[in-house]
Amino acid sequence: MKKILYFVLAIICVLAFTGFGGGAGKADAPGQKAPAEKVLRVGTDANYPPFEYYQGASGTFIGFDVELMNGVAREMGYNRAEFVNVKFNNLLTSLQEGQVDAVISCMTITDERKKTADFTDPYLVSSNVVVGLSGIDARNADAMKDKRIAVERDSIHVKQAETYSANIIKCDDAEEALKQLLNKKADFAVMDNHAARFYNTHFYKGELAVIAELPGDKDTAIGIAVAKGNKELLDKLNAGLQKYREDAAYYQLKNTYFGKLR
Repeated sequence: MKKILYFVLAIICVLAFTGFGGGAGKADAPGQKAPAEKVLRVGTDANYPPFEYYQGASGTFIGFDVELMNGVAREMGYNRAEFVNVKFNNLLTSLQEGQVDAVISCMTITDERKKTADFTDPYLVSSNVVVGLSGIDARNADAMKDKRIAVERDSIHVKQAETYSANIIKCDDAEEALKQLLNKKADFAVMDNHAARFYNTHFYKGELAVIAELPGDKDTAIGIAVAKGNKELLDKLNAGLQKYREDAAYYQLKNTYFGKLR
């Protein structure tokens, strides 16, 4: 499964890059010192396809968030974005400690997180959904009551699932949560709608189904985080994000990874 995932994501990245690249830079004059490279250090938990993933074979970070951040960084005038792999629950700490300049990791903007970090305007608005086996007789989230629910540990889905059941199966990532479901070790899984669409489209078509969106779900905006009070970088990120979202590349990127979203 992992090898297939690497292949699919690699193909997606090739497609996403088509038409994105800029022209070759001008050569430096003889004896002229090359300008210092301007690099944006970005923290991400590279274990959440299709948003971010580390491809060991090529030694590169791939995924929707990665391509988005590369595009935004270019609009901001950076030569490149340098990604740092950090566990999800340590990402905001890495900002506070100055290990990275920004964080992008399909991070939902919540009131709790805004206490320790500032967020850009949302680059995606999603929803959190309940996934079950295809053909199951369930029509809403209440079907999860007292059932076994698989979720990614340290994500907002843990607390969401706990409102329905005490039997929570904490997994390393969304892929493992879906495997728990397919192996009938879990009755349902809760995850981001975009992640569910990706796996259903590329791997489990016909086997899994989105049962329902979580009712009353207000935490649906996904943004880029910076250290609390770093208004200068926040303003630059928002400007770069706005400019990039006006480009056809942004819409091509969304369609490549997620299909035409409603």
